Amino acid sequence: MRFEVCVMAYALGLVACSGGGGSNSSENTPTPISTPTATSSIKYFGYSAIACDHDDPLDNEVKIDYSDEVSGFTNANQVCVTGDFDALATRLSETAAQYTPVFYIEPVFFQLNGTQLEENPNSAILWNGVKQAITNSGVSPDELIFYIVDEPTHRGLDLSHVATAIDAVKTEYPNSKIMMIEAYHGPNAPTILAQVDLWGFNAYTIEDPAEEPLYTNYLDMASERLEDHQSLVMIMDANHTPIHEQAGLSETDMADVATNYLNLAQSRTDISMVLAYTWAGGIDHLDEKGVRNLPESVQERHREIGRLILGN
Repeated sequence: MRFEVCVMAYALGLVACSGGGGSNSSENTPTPISTPTATSSIKYFGYSAIACDHDDPLDNEVKIDYSDEVSGFTNANQVCVTGDFDALATRLSETAAQYTPVFYIEPVFFQLNGTQLEENPNSAILWNGVKQAITNSGVSPDELIFYIVDEPTHRGLDLSHVATAIDAVKTEYPNSKIMMIEAYHGPNAPTILAQVDLWGFNAYTIEDPAEEPLYTNYLDMASERLEDHQSLVMIMDANHTPIHEQAGLSETDMADVATNYLNLAQSRTDISMVLAYTWAGGIDHLDEKGVRNLPESVQERHREIGRLILGN
C-alpha cells in the first residue's frame, strides 16, 4: 500500500490463522453480534483510506473520496495529507463536517527509502504548509486525530524520530490527539510512546482474534503499558486477498470475521476505536478487495456494526 502522492503504509502483518479453515458462514448460522456492555469503551468506528486520493481499481468509476459511501455508520475515517495545501484545507473542512478525520500526516515527517522509513528532510516546510491548511480549513485541531505514522518498527524507523515528530505536533497543538499503528511484533511486548494517545497494531487472516493466543497476548501486553490518557485502536481485518483464501477464509466469511473483531473489542475496556482495513480495494495489490468489493452480506454486516457502535 504505497502511494506517491499520498503515501500509505498498511503492509500485511500476518500473525496466524485460527483453526483449520474458514467459518463457512454461507452454510452455518452467522456469528451473532454481542450487545454492547456498559463497560464498552468504543467511541469511534471507521475505515482506512476514505479520503486519500486512492481510486479503487476494482470498480468502473473514477473516485478518490468514499465519505458518502460510509455515511451514517462511521464517525472516524482516514483522511490523508496532500501537497496541495489549498485542496487539503477543503478536504479537512468537508470531511470534518461528516466525521472525525483520522488525519494521516506520516509523509510530512517521514519518507520511504526503498521499504524503510526515514526522516523527511523537508518536514519543516511541509509542516508549515499543513498548519496553514488546518487554519484555512476552519477546523479546530482538537477535532482531528493526528495519525503520525504507520508500522514504524516494521519499516526500520527508530521510535525516537517518531517522538520528535509528535513533539512538533504537540508544541503547536497541545490538546491534539496522536495515533500510531504498528505491525504485530510478538512475542515481545510493544513499546508505546508516552506522547501517543491512541495505539494499535495490525494482523490479518485471523478468523477470530479472541481465539488466537498470539493476538490476545499481544493485545494484553499493550494494554498493560497504557497510561491513563491512552487507549487502544483495534485494526479490523476488512480486506480479502488470495492469502485469506489460503487461510481458509472466503469472501462471505469476512462478515463473521468483522463480528468477531467487534465482539472482542466490546468485551474490553481499553479499546476506544475500531478502524477497519479497508473500505476501497486495491490499496496494496490489485487482488486485494475491500468491503465495498465484497458480497452485500459483508457490507451490510459492517453497516450493522457501525450503527451499533454509533448507537443509531
